[in-house]
Amino acid sequence: MGRIKDIDRLKFKHIINELDNYGGLGDGLIQLPVPKVINIGFKEMNIPKDMDEFCESICYGQRMFMSTREENDIGIILRVMDGYYYPLYTKKPWDEERALLFGKKVLNCKVIELYPTAMHIINLVSEMADREKKLLHREPSKLEKAAGIDKLAVFSELNALDFLRKSMDKTEAEVLLTPYNECLVRFMLEKETNDFNERLIKEREAVSNKSKYKKT
Repeated sequence: MGRIKDIDRLKFKHIINELDNYGGLGDGLIQLPVPKVINIGFKEMNIPKDMDEFCESICYGQRMFMSTREENDIGIILRVMDGYYYPLYTKKPWDEERALLFGKKVLNCKVIELYPTAMHIINLVSEMADREKKLLHREPSKLEKAAGIDKLAVFSELNALDFLRKSMDKTEAEVLLTPYNECLVRFMLEKETNDFNERLIKEREAVSNKSKYKKT
C-alpha cells in the first residue's frame, strides 16, 4: 500500500492510480462546497454559477459531448470537465478529439476542487436536459404510438443535428460550433410552428364540420 496523501494535496490522478487507497473518497468529495474557481494547469478557471451562465458558455457540440453516457464516475468527471473547460482554457473553438486530450490537465486537478466542481456541472447538464424536455417535449398521438414512434428515440440526437443543419443551412461541423442557446431557440420555434399548424388543422376541421351540420 502506498503512502496516503494529505487531502489538500491529493490530485485526481492519484485517485485513478490508487483506487484501493482512495476509491471511497468520491461520495464525500462531491458534497464539498463548490469553490469560487478551479485551478486547471496554471490557470484559475471560473465556475458557472447557474444553468443560464452554463448554457450561455457552450456550443451545441459541447452539449452533445457532455450529454453522452459514461460507464463510471471517473469517465463522467473527465467528460464534463473536458466538455466545459476545453474551449474556455485554450481559447480555441470546440474540438471533440482535442477536448479528450485536455483530460491530461484535469488529471492534475486537486480533488477538493475537482469533485464538487464536476458535480456542479453534472447537475447543470441535468437541469439543461430537464428544461429541454419541458420546452420541447410533445406527447405522441395514438396513431404515432401505434406506428412505433418509440423506436425512433435512439436516433433523436442524429435527427436533432440533421434538423439544425437544414434549418440553419450549415454543415454539421458548423452546427456543432453554433452557440447552444441559438440552437435551443431553433428547436422551440419549430415546436411552436408545428403546434400552431396542428391547432389550425383542428380549427379548420371544426369549422368544416359545423358547416356540414348546418347544411343538413
